[in-house]
Amino acid sequence: MFARYYDVLTNFSSYSKNIFRKGYFAWLWQQCQGWGRFSYGLLGFNFILQVISLGQSFKQTPLLAVIAFIGGNLSVACVIGISNRSGIQGWAGAISALAIATTGFIAGNYATAFEQLGYLIFLDLFCILDPKWNDDIQVEKFESGLEWIKYGLFFLVTWLITYLLFSLTSDPRVFLDSLNLAMAITGSLLELNRKREQFFVWTLASLFTIALWFQTMLQGDGNFALIFSYSVFFLNDMYALFSRKGWFRLAE
Repeated sequence: MFARYYDVLTNFSSYSKNIFRKGYFAWLWQQCQGWGRFSYGLLGFNFILQVISLGQSFKQTPLLAVIAFIGGNLSVACVIGISNRSGIQGWAGAISALAIATTGFIAGNYATAFEQLGYLIFLDLFCILDPKWNDDIQVEKFESGLEWIKYGLFFLVTWLITYLLFSLTSDPRVFLDSLNLAMAITGSLLELNRKREQFFVWTLASLFTIALWFQTMLQGDGNFALIFSYSVFFLNDMYALFSRKGWFRLAE
């Protein structure tokens, strides 16, 4: 389950040379090209929604509105990059993680904030260090019911731990908040191991995260930015599940 972490960490000196190498920025730009129309359409649609959210919330909380705007746009670029097997996901994910974590801390959704920092440390940085992570991907599917049980138990144990930990804080939405964190950790592990079943987790996580930020907004601690972006995540998950070019189909 953790072989890819071990590979990068034990060969860190070699992997670290991949950052800012010659032609690196040209390579990053190439990673944003060749996506399908649906992907570019989602990116543009989300941007319009984020502009609307920014306009509605800027007068009340200008700094939070701008941070959420950055996080909302780059997080969508990250997940669309993942669906298109694009290396841009590393940097887009890292910057959006910092923005959404800041938004989470301000709103009191502490588990979500740590979720984003977890993405940054355990997923985004590894994707940045290993630029070939998305090259010649061999997506795998669960071979037996044992794998479902293994990852299912991992999720339940993770949720129990996160719920108990964040119950000790002033988190006003600890049930949904800890649930989303546990799903995110499980989904990230599945993604790192290139398992197609990750999209079942990401789809459910999108729905629960929409519920979390909708509740946050109703309680006066958030705005539409992350509701919009996670709604786009859900649409992107549907595309990944059913598109012939998506990860889910690559394992068939």
